[in-house]
Amino acid sequence: MNMPRLWRAVALFLALCVRATAADCTVVHQGSSQDVLFVGTVLTSEGPLTPGHILVQSGKIARMGNDAACQAIGEASVVECKRSVISPGFINTHEHIDCSTINPFPTTGTLYDHRHEWRVGLNDRPMLPAPVNGSETDAIKWGELRHIFSGTTSIVGNHMAPGLARNLDFVSGLEDGLESPVDTYAVFPLDDAPGIVRKGDCDYGPNPIDQKTVKGLHRYIGHVAEGIGAEAQNEFRCLSDINYDTRPLSSGGGRSTDIIAPNVGLVHALGLSEADFDLVAERNATVVWSPRSNVALYGKTLNVTYLLEAGITVALGTDWLPSGSATMGREALCGLSATHNSYGRTLESKTLWEMMTINGAKVAGFDAMLGSIEVGKLADIVIFGGDNIKDPFSQAIYAAEEDIELVMRGGKVLVASHSLKHLTAGACESAAFGHVSKTICVEDELGNTYKDFEASLDGVYPAILPGVPPNEPSCDPIR
Repeated sequence: MNMPRLWRAVALFLALCVRATAADCTVVHQGSSQDVLFVGTVLTSEGPLTPGHILVQSGKIARMGNDAACQAIGEASVVECKRSVISPGFINTHEHIDCSTINPFPTTGTLYDHRHEWRVGLNDRPMLPAPVNGSETDAIKWGELRHIFSGTTSIVGNHMAPGLARNLDFVSGLEDGLESPVDTYAVFPLDDAPGIVRKGDCDYGPNPIDQKTVKGLHRYIGHVAEGIGAEAQNEFRCLSDINYDTRPLSSGGGRSTDIIAPNVGLVHALGLSEADFDLVAERNATVVWSPRSNVALYGKTLNVTYLLEAGITVALGTDWLPSGSATMGREALCGLSATHNSYGRTLESKTLWEMMTINGAKVAGFDAMLGSIEVGKLADIVIFGGDNIKDPFSQAIYAAEEDIELVMRGGKVLVASHSLKHLTAGACESAAFGHVSKTICVEDELGNTYKDFEASLDGVYPAILPGVPPNEPSCDPIR
């Protein structure tokens, strides 16, 4: 039997087996204040807390525990979740959110060795153009909606729309409760956007990143070694060894630097060797993993189990719609199957969930306020319906979009199931998520109803994605 096909079937079963036909959370007491007490299975890095109690006050988690003491809540509304799981919102640390109305690239069978091949046609390889479909501003809003609807509350995406997801790389996009400094997101750390590749030296563009600049940043999240082979690995050499190339170019640049430090997150890092990752681990730098784009464009992804065993903090990121995943859940499913098919290893659901929550917060440098359900942190909370009692982490990761019962950002409800609509406030409307109707509250942020905004985009790639997203890029490793 074809093992990749068998594993895809197993992964699909995991995704489908957590679907619920009815809401599992209900408001058992309607309070007179904006405070909310959630009672149910709460996901933590120490394991599921059952029964767990979370008291949300003024946009933050005021109390949290597994005893009934939290029920002394005065005028709070009480939400009881019998089979659902309560999780921190997902954190997507790698997006190009302005490309959210572009359809996925068509499958051509072409594999690339470096991103500049498909970007600019290097080595006479076919280019994959990705022009923004319509208004860039609308595309950004649409992409943030897609992530919110699937349980993501924070994004590092190089662009932003106010009021929707938290944008961790923009001061004006942090939303209530978070304060600067913010992340610095770099697509071309070596100033190589024209399509410059090198091997044996660092003669890239005239304005590469340098050690002094990175030391002064909160977080530097940069695309490094996106590809396979010596040219991709050379990028890491030029950013990790100050003695690798000491000869400057007259036009600027040319010298190597060393930026590998705890405040640096490496996006992709596909071209790194195990010895390179040992250095990343030694320096306490982090990695953002985007397996679907890796597989779709380059035919393989990195052996993430090596990174985890080396002690590297790994976060998950969807990359972008043309070659990546439309949602964090689909990216996790790809990571699960690609790791098994390429390396014969199985990632535990809790490990993947941490990549989507607390690890994302650590990579972005906001783990003091985001990424886990703890007293004092912001109430970025998502409730996933289902009945996967044996593995509540899988229930959160692989829940069908129509089974998401609540998306809350800083105590503000953005999405609510029918049974939880009494928790909403402000301008809200009903929207169909497959066979389920939900209440969404995004009109204040959009300046328009969701229905009218959707109609204005004239049939672009959907923001609501029950089931498998259409034309999803391949996650079948062939290298």
